[in-house]
Amino acid sequence: MEGVRVHPTQQEERIITLDVIRGFALLGILLVNMQFFVAPKLFLMLSGVTLFEGAISNTADWLITIFATGKFFTTFSFLFGLGFFLFMERVSAKGLSVGRLYSRRLSFLLMLGLIHIFIFWSGDILLNYAIAGFLLLLFRKSSIEKIRKWAIGIFSVVVFLTGFFTFLSSLMENVLGEEYAPMNDWASLVEQSVIVFQNGNFSEILAFRLTEEIPLILPNFIITIPMVLFIFLIGLYVGKKGVLMNISGHLGWIRKVWKKSFIYGAVLTFVYVILKAELFIVPFYLHEASLEVLSLISGLVVSFFYISSITLLCQQRQWKVRLKFLAPVGQMALTNYLLQTVICLMLFYGYGLGLYGKVAPEVGILITFVIFTAQVFLSKFWMARYKYGPLEHVWRAFTYKGV
Repeated sequence: MEGVRVHPTQQEERIITLDVIRGFALLGILLVNMQFFVAPKLFLMLSGVTLFEGAISNTADWLITIFATGKFFTTFSFLFGLGFFLFMERVSAKGLSVGRLYSRRLSFLLMLGLIHIFIFWSGDILLNYAIAGFLLLLFRKSSIEKIRKWAIGIFSVVVFLTGFFTFLSSLMENVLGEEYAPMNDWASLVEQSVIVFQNGNFSEILAFRLTEEIPLILPNFIITIPMVLFIFLIGLYVGKKGVLMNISGHLGWIRKVWKKSFIYGAVLTFVYVILKAELFIVPFYLHEASLEVLSLISGLVVSFFYISSITLLCQQRQWKVRLKFLAPVGQMALTNYLLQTVICLMLFYGYGLGLYGKVAPEVGILITFVIFTAQVFLSKFWMARYKYGPLEHVWRAFTYKGV
């Protein structure tokens, strides 16, 4: 539209609560991803093999499982959905096409995701975000009630498919026994991956990833993309409801979410721990399915507890000051997310320090906090001098080019 210029959100327009939550989520994401950076976590889970024994390592694994796994991915996804609403409102106010500009935004994310997952690291989430983001565009004009119904419906399907596929896998493994085992020689892949990632060069590691990891990960998109879309819809729902744009007017609703998510999250997590520790036995064909479904639901509920807790804390002046250090990290979230990958590849892969398979879970937690602390200072330094992070600047320029 001639004569109308749209500029990205200026720093003073940002909602600091969202940046703080986003920064907190990046810490949690690194905490969970560190398990996959330092060791073949995917193959370890499938094989039942453990690289590190001992009370300290087991405690570290449990802490990550209870407080982080499935919680921060959900938190980050929620913020993406809410961000879509804010973007939509800003662009619509200028009389421009939300679909066209947001499609450009997603196209950039899609390119980054493809490069990230295929070339560097199989744990990428950007590709899922881009694909689910294009589906989210279909709901930009939907009413709050329609969004709520679709979210419930999609989540119900995700829960069913998660439980059903896990049930089938458990059934086949237990019924077929040794006949099923050769199809899934995960223990052998654990050994191979440690050798390759610890000692291999870039091309050797890439070849292993493309042949062994990627074929195992891509089918999971059947579950992960609908799950991401569901969480996006929750973020869009909260955005259209006006909650974070008028927090003071929705404090009662937020406190209600906080209370319920705390209670339900604690109960679901407790049941999950009981089942995972095998303190309560269920039929073999239901055990893994129950764990997967409980992990999915509890992760979602606990993420709501984290989001509502930080939102409420940020309404108190003293806590807002204490948590403000997370805001710069959240403002350049894309840069920091990919920077975490670069740092970890240099630490653990063969073309770096080659620490892959040598780092115990408790040391992984320590490394996580060291990296994140460095990102806090780096982000503060950068945002004090520039309006956007490096990748954020490129992303925005690509989105608004020619507008």
